[in-house]
Amino acid sequence: MSNNQKFYLFISLSVLLYACGQNNRERSKIPPTPFQTESIQNTASLEALTDAIRSNPSLAENYYKRAIILHKMGDSQKALEDINRADRLKQNTGKYLYVKALILRDMKQYRDAYAFAQSAEILNVDTPELYTLLGDLSQQRNDLKNAEQYLAKSLQIAPYDGETYFYQGTLAARKGDTVSAILKMNKAIDMKPSFKLAYSSLTEVLKNRSLYDSALAVNSSAIFQFPKNSEFLVDRGLVYNKFGRLDSALVYYDKALKMDSRRIDAMLYSASIYFRWKKYTMALEFYEKVLDAKPETPKINYSIALTLEQLGSLTKAEEFLKAEVEKDPNDTQAIIALNRVSGQINSALGVYKEPIPIPVKRVPAPVAKPVVVEEPKKLLDTSRVRVNIIAPKKKVNIKTDSSRRLKL
Repeated sequence: MSNNQKFYLFISLSVLLYACGQNNRERSKIPPTPFQTESIQNTASLEALTDAIRSNPSLAENYYKRAIILHKMGDSQKALEDINRADRLKQNTGKYLYVKALILRDMKQYRDAYAFAQSAEILNVDTPELYTLLGDLSQQRNDLKNAEQYLAKSLQIAPYDGETYFYQGTLAARKGDTVSAILKMNKAIDMKPSFKLAYSSLTEVLKNRSLYDSALAVNSSAIFQFPKNSEFLVDRGLVYNKFGRLDSALVYYDKALKMDSRRIDAMLYSASIYFRWKKYTMALEFYEKVLDAKPETPKINYSIALTLEQLGSLTKAEEFLKAEVEKDPNDTQAIIALNRVSGQINSALGVYKEPIPIPVKRVPAPVAKPVVVEEPKKLLDTSRVRVNIIAPKKKVNIKTDSSRRLKL
């Protein structure tokens, strides 16, 4: 066993021992407060703030507070509307801009989020939360040097902030330092067990390193910590999927869907497995559920069409492929599949139709480089100038130095 393998084995065992210890500690504690308690508190706070806003709609602070509650409850769009109102009523307030950046980050509008976070910093918001946010947003911009500086600054103010260690872990992962990433994320969970993102990300890193037992151990801790969160059930299914335990993966996708029937990802993963198993009727059932729940899902018409083609329903498959090509006329995969299916239909009817031409991807022309014209070197024109060839002399008049003659 190489030193590298021994080291990863050590990391794997450390994570396993940590996860087991974490579960034992959690079982020995007083049972956690039910998940709905926080939800009830948020709902009560939301109602109180809404009443306060109705009474005095010109007070910026109430919109700011309600935006924070809405953001916690996962309603980013309404949270953004409230924080925008607060910002209009009381401009250039650093804490408002920080919350706006936080909301925009969750909406994956990283560019705007970074701009507002920087504005908050300029307005003297000097909190570890802001520097951690800037550290994450700098990573999204691939500015790893600034990300490292912001996260270090955050830890100077709050050296035990679990979220900051987590983003240091994601930074290490971006740099290709998997070992540091695992250790940092593990530390983040130890310091802040309620930070959901750390569990999913650490599971993903361990899964990608083929440390499946460790990935499952971390995921077990997550499921125990958040028993009503379907995301961790999907994560567990993905781990099983990665090392070929497709039957176990399906069990957890099914559990996730029973907990939250709207999970598009679990439907797609289930459909993919059934398609691989050539159980096309089951695959079609899940793909159709996705289409009903979220018609804008990328390539969903294409997936349904391929499944229908395997079931022999060529006419229906053709309809879905036409819909896919209409949605994206440059979808080469869909056009090739449409030509194939239409060709089979036309061949059975004894009809020939010209296939749809495949769009040619235009490669942008290379940028023309300026031509540098060098000044020509001045050469001697031998046709106009006589050149005398230098030849050695036949006789050299050098007298012999008799004083240096060798004596025999």
